[in-house]
Amino acid sequence: MMSLLAQIEQVAPLDATVLLEGESGTGKEVIARLIHAYGRRNKGRFMEVTCGTLPETLLESTLFGFEKGAFTGAAQATAGCFESADGGTLFLDEISDMSAKLQSSLLRVLQERHFMRIGGTVQRHSDFRLVCATNKPLAELVSNGNFRDDLYYRINVVSIQLPPLRERGRDVIILAAHFLAHFNAKFGKVVGPFNAEAAALLMSCPWPGNVRQLQHTVERIVALHSGGEVTCCDVGKMLRDMPGQGSVTRALGGAGIGPYWKERENFEREYLVRLLEASSGNMAEAARMSGVLRQNLYVRLRKWGIAGYS
Repeated sequence: MMSLLAQIEQVAPLDATVLLEGESGTGKEVIARLIHAYGRRNKGRFMEVTCGTLPETLLESTLFGFEKGAFTGAAQATAGCFESADGGTLFLDEISDMSAKLQSSLLRVLQERHFMRIGGTVQRHSDFRLVCATNKPLAELVSNGNFRDDLYYRINVVSIQLPPLRERGRDVIILAAHFLAHFNAKFGKVVGPFNAEAAALLMSCPWPGNVRQLQHTVERIVALHSGGEVTCCDVGKMLRDMPGQGSVTRALGGAGIGPYWKERENFEREYLVRLLEASSGNMAEAARMSGVLRQNLYVRLRKWGIAGYS
């Protein structure tokens, strides 16, 4: 089977519409950006729209743009993503969540390459490359009548299946090492490498959240680790509460439980990291949420070498 990178290198220069299918968190946005970077339109803009997070009216105005006064709040004329992506790439994530009305509108734009802003009367032209992504099998949605078949055939020119992380073998270790270096640089720390047992544990996990979950796990390891080699126990502490990790707990055995004082330290470090995440690093907000004086929080954060606050 052709590797994922080989598929990207083959497809990118063709300038064809690409459909990316895979579970949530498998890195579809990253692949879309690579297709743009390796393609003929890499000098143009890369415009990304997540269809599943926007209500229909907002998604429509985001794609088509609007003229001043077209609706309440339209204080000035604004170009949409169709227009802004001219000469570049438009990435539509979660396209399976697009309404039937907008599916019809998108199909018309793809066929004619013309559109009008909302509230406008001027026909506008745009020549962009389309990359779509979905974590739902579109062929099944078409069969069930939940996605237009003509739009499906129009966007399914080249299809790339992104396998889940659990099926990608040593890619887990390569990605984990990449994230380790990234977060060491971000936090100004020297954590790692993973020892052999830790690497084996990473590869044995099912990773239901795929690459996104692995990235978050490594980020927490770096944030909470004092420095040096990452062990099986270090990885296990991050994975114990993960759904479906019974096999990990059994593999760890007694190594998953430490002395009371050590577990208490681990809790404090993890709590402080979650507190910073919830407060976006704002210490005044962190103090309010935790009920701990701000100066005492600074002391605890410095003790554990946790960065990312102001």
